[in-house]
Amino acid sequence: MAGMTEHNSVQQPLVDELVRLGWSYFTGKSLDRQLEQVFIESEVVDALVRLNPDVAEVPARAFEVVKLLRNLTFQVDDEGLVETNRDAMSWLRGLQTHKFVGADAFRPVRLIDFENPANNRFAVADEVSFGSPGSNARFDIVLFVNGLPLVVGETKTAFKQKVSWITAANEVADHYETKSAPFFTTNVFSFATEGRELMYGATGARVEHWMTAGPTKDHPLLSDVLAAARWLLAPATVLKFLNSFTLFETPEDNSGSASLIKLIARYMQFEAVELMVGRAHEGQSRRGLIYHTQGSGKTLAMVFAAGQLLQDPVLANPTVVLVADRVDLVRNAWDQFRTTHMPRLLAPATAKALQDTLGAADRRGLIFMTVHKFAGAASDLNTRGNIVVLVDEAHRTQEGNLGLTMRAALPNALFFAFTGTPIAKLDRNTFATFGDPADEKKTLHAYTSDQSIADGMTVPIHVDPRLVTFQLDKDAVDEAFKELTDAEDLDEESAEVLVRRGSRVDVVFANPARMEAVCADIVDHFYSTIDPLGMKAQVVVFDRAACVAYHKQLTHLLEQRHAQGHPLDEAAVVMHVTNAKGEDEEWAQHRRSEAEEGELLRRFRTHGDPLKVLVVTSRLGTGFNAPIEAAMYLDKPMKDHTLFQTITRTNRTWRNPETGQEKRYGLVVDYVGLGSGFARAMAPANGDQDPRSVEVDALIDQFEAELDATMRWFAGIDHTVIASTTLLECQQRIAKEKDQEAFVTSFLLLEGIWEACWPHLRLRAHTEAYRFLAKIYASIAPVGPRLDLVWTRLGAKTLDIVFEHMTDVKVTQSNAVVVADADTIRRLEEEGLLPGLEEVEHKTANEVLDTLYARLKKRLEGPNGDHPVYQSLAERLENLRQRTIAEAQQSIEWLREAFTLAKDVTAAEKAEDEAGVDGLNLLPDPNVFALTQIFLEYSTPDMPVMIERVVEEVDSIVKEVTAGNAGWASTQKGDMAVRKEVRLVLKDKGLHTVPGLFDRAYEYIAEHY
Repeated sequence: MAGMTEHNSVQQPLVDELVRLGWSYFTGKSLDRQLEQVFIESEVVDALVRLNPDVAEVPARAFEVVKLLRNLTFQVDDEGLVETNRDAMSWLRGLQTHKFVGADAFRPVRLIDFENPANNRFAVADEVSFGSPGSNARFDIVLFVNGLPLVVGETKTAFKQKVSWITAANEVADHYETKSAPFFTTNVFSFATEGRELMYGATGARVEHWMTAGPTKDHPLLSDVLAAARWLLAPATVLKFLNSFTLFETPEDNSGSASLIKLIARYMQFEAVELMVGRAHEGQSRRGLIYHTQGSGKTLAMVFAAGQLLQDPVLANPTVVLVADRVDLVRNAWDQFRTTHMPRLLAPATAKALQDTLGAADRRGLIFMTVHKFAGAASDLNTRGNIVVLVDEAHRTQEGNLGLTMRAALPNALFFAFTGTPIAKLDRNTFATFGDPADEKKTLHAYTSDQSIADGMTVPIHVDPRLVTFQLDKDAVDEAFKELTDAEDLDEESAEVLVRRGSRVDVVFANPARMEAVCADIVDHFYSTIDPLGMKAQVVVFDRAACVAYHKQLTHLLEQRHAQGHPLDEAAVVMHVTNAKGEDEEWAQHRRSEAEEGELLRRFRTHGDPLKVLVVTSRLGTGFNAPIEAAMYLDKPMKDHTLFQTITRTNRTWRNPETGQEKRYGLVVDYVGLGSGFARAMAPANGDQDPRSVEVDALIDQFEAELDATMRWFAGIDHTVIASTTLLECQQRIAKEKDQEAFVTSFLLLEGIWEACWPHLRLRAHTEAYRFLAKIYASIAPVGPRLDLVWTRLGAKTLDIVFEHMTDVKVTQSNAVVVADADTIRRLEEEGLLPGLEEVEHKTANEVLDTLYARLKKRLEGPNGDHPVYQSLAERLENLRQRTIAEAQQSIEWLREAFTLAKDVTAAEKAEDEAGVDGLNLLPDPNVFALTQIFLEYSTPDMPVMIERVVEEVDSIVKEVTAGNAGWASTQKGDMAVRKEVRLVLKDKGLHTVPGLFDRAYEYIAEHY
């Protein structure tokens, strides 16, 4: 690589690309500024004169503004960088006013022309120094607009494996922004590259929060960096980031680590908002679906969209309405907008207040509401065309009657729907409801879970299955139940009610013995796996009664830990408690006000707070953002989009503020046995899927014909005005048995079509008539015995019978070890692998290992105990202890590996005894050997490649990727890079489809490389 340097191979090509984008090039030394000056003040003055008539009239007035800007740079040390940066953004966006000397009023001050970018001067300079003589920083690349430094870039060499973009980003975040903070007063963002990836981060952001400037690629090259720069560093993009894609947020936890955080758009948020604005300008299509996976910043994308739409001059002072179908979703969105200091926020408290706000008052700005507040809204409530509706989690009620009412009330509004879990089914189809058919897959913009994980925006989700077993003495249950029915003299139908309710799935989940076993496993797993990393967990249970029961048991177990000398940690319940009739009095302790619940959730988000576990059933499934949550203990049957929404609570990125260790994956501990349900839930929905397999219009034609015929029974009765005699008159019209049967047949046909086709627009006109017929049907429908009363009286006794005979409840992991038996050992001897049976016959697998451990322990405690050979042997021994031996053949493979290990221990002992550490050094690389054993374990006779060559390639590439980064496995990006390279090798060799091979190999690599 002679002659190739960081400057000529990375920095200079990037500068050349910037010049092609429209930036004028200057060397740092040629800029008209002093070493200690932040701005090119002559350029600032020129811009003030050029863009402000009051200053053009008296050019000396420009220096009044320059002085104010200088003062901003001086306040960084006292106010903080991000706080000062926020104040500077207000100046840069033209939101500040100033009363010039000699002027009679305050005037707005413009530093940058956003409406006509050609009025600005764009300059790129390299090797820009700032500070004082003998103590200054030198920035590789700086982008100035009108003399104001808006972007700082750091480049690194592309030729050193130990150097990456992270090295460059750390220089910016940890060195420049700390020691040269005034230079970042007007900074919009900074970027870093080593010629492979281009990453960018907001002012004051930690490196783990920097973002990729475009989709992550498997083998990025310099050309990819330049392509990303053509978007991120284009003059127009920089100005858009400054004006529309920058926000400041107050943290949602109680850590006190920062009072303000700067947020800038991720590339997918930028793309989505640009498409939305473009659609609003086109004025043709009136809808669009934005499908961004859970955890990727969907709500923040809505914030950026609302901010840009509100200030868009083409839309001429619009109204932006944010709609959700649940109060907590609205609250979460409100919190996100409020903490980012968005202006003009309105939240009508009632349906009438909303309708007044949109109707008579015709308010502009940003309105938050649930879709339920449109109930009863008149058609054409507001016919303006510059109303934009942003729908959060676009499905559920927005696809029903309330959604239709909303659209009728705002007939000319533009609807954009955001969802992380679109539905594509016969009866509910998010794409059909909100997507434009002209868009590819009916989606305006998509950002999938796979892409989010590849970009480092979210972490993958791992599933740890548990098996909850119990013994049910069916004969004893039947006998006890017969005694109960005889004693209560129950007829057959009443007894069937008790049997049916007593055998429902919720009875299994309500079993106290099962609940206690699951809670014990949760506590054991949490304190062995999650708590040591400083992270927290959520427990999802069957219903509200289970919430209370699980919380009570978990609290008891936490108190037991405390009695043993551990800190007293807490669990809390988050559920709806309304004090309604029928609610258990014990639930009242979990009722909280909105403010109390907000404080509880802030505690949960806070690292170090003793609130470690939240127990929920249906709350916090969507809209809840707690990056510190690493595990979800799932003890509730779920499926499809509801399951996906729930388990992705764990997929947020997080870094331990004390240790620096990053969350590498979210964990779902599954006590239900959902199995392939996880795969179905994670699979992306297909917008091109045909939403209906039947012709809906033909069905509605049949409905309308049948409705007319059925309503003839009640001709002359006004079904729109119900009187005290209406029901009696209707029943008399069908008093004869044959008439009643005919009416029931007709209504059931109507009901079937209605349920299949609702909420089709054609059905809305028939709503009153259909509901009228439904009430008549309900009044004559056959009524069985008072079954609810039977359960109320005898339900508790029935459950006691079931619970009493449901015994031996156990929770087991999927990797329980089965002990090898003597027959297996004999088969190994027949293969010639054992010297004889006297040492191993009648011993369990663990007893065989104990013999090896005793020998190895002496060496580990000796002078060469830390040698990689012995460390590898110890790891192999421990892995054998944890392996599953489920069948005879697996038992043979396990023992074959055990005795191979014994031979290796003997070889190591001999090498050390004969030549000390030099002898150990001559033994094969333990990592290569261990990986070889793993690959052999998963090999098949028809495997297409030689195992040894695959292992050598894996070993080589992992060493190359991890060079100089010993802690790679504790960082999300390091973990992702190694995973990607190993997967590529396996795919290249045709081994990527071998079940379990990647996970087993990666587990070893993460531990030993």
